[in-house]
Amino acid sequence: MEMYLRIVEVWDRNVTYLSLYQKGEPQLGRRGLYQAIGGENDKDLLQMAILWVLNYSDGLHSLLDIVRISKLTFDIVYKAANLLETHQLIIEVDRLA
Repeated sequence: MEMYLRIVEVWDRNVTYLSLYQKGEPQLGRRGLYQAIGGENDKDLLQMAILWVLNYSDGLHSLLDIVRISKLTFDIVYKAANLLETHQLIIEVDRLA
């Protein structure tokens, strides 16, 4: 039963994002993103996930696509996407419509 709940949870949280900075790499330190992950136990993975999400937030790749490509867990990719969205670096594609 837990497995089915997890599948539904991941399916529900699987969204596609678009980077608001298409040209060049945004200054993550200046936006406080490095401080935001400073106390995390998985900060190296989270930092890697942030870069993956930024690079693949082209409006075509979902979070599950990024998980498949990066071989990171869904939870860490989702956490990175939430941080990036909170800092207004990416936006959910559905919100553009």
